[in-house]
Amino acid sequence: DIPTFKVFDASENSYFNAIPSEEIAWSNFGFNVIDSLSGIGAINYCLDLHQGANLKSFYALPSDLLIANVMSGLGENATGVITEGGACSQISPTNWVGSQCSLQSEKGYWIMIQSNTNLCMIDAYTLDPTIEYNLHTGANLISFPYEGSVTISGALPNDVENSISGVITEGGACNQISPGLWVGSQCSFVGKKGYWLISIENTSFSFDIAE
Repeated sequence: DIPTFKVFDASENSYFNAIPSEEIAWSNFGFNVIDSLSGIGAINYCLDLHQGANLKSFYALPSDLLIANVMSGLGENATGVITEGGACSQISPTNWVGSQCSLQSEKGYWIMIQSNTNLCMIDAYTLDPTIEYNLHTGANLISFPYEGSVTISGALPNDVENSISGVITEGGACNQISPGLWVGSQCSFVGKKGYWLISIENTSFSFDIAE
């Protein structure tokens, strides 16, 4: 069997895939010793953005979480980034100012764009899918830390699902009309989208995502 390695960065609440070197440095009493971890597994992916406001989230992020860094590839096409409780505006391609100018993995974001484009993450690290979300009563703008899609009922833990009355995303929404019964135009969580969760009480949870 080939072993796998993961490195947890507590400061970013992220797991990184570590790739061992295929070159064995030396052998000791018949045991091969791995010389080094030759790299940290990172991925590249893009978000499709249209002119105006785009409600997005990230399932993988670069190590530098400053909005000026993440949005640098967009140049002057990006005018601002808004999240619950904070915002950041571009003064020039290298100068962003505001109350929230660093991305947080658990948040969703409105990205303001002047013309259709793609925002690409290069050397991004996959988020821990068990990240904890702390919800307050009312509307909470959060991320979805997974590339694929999962039904709302399947993604929310059973002990938390009844506390969520509705889920809203750009272009769609879903309401819980009775325990476990959701109806609407968008009743799944989908990677790359941001979501407003409407909670009837303060609660905490992690998504149920089967890897």
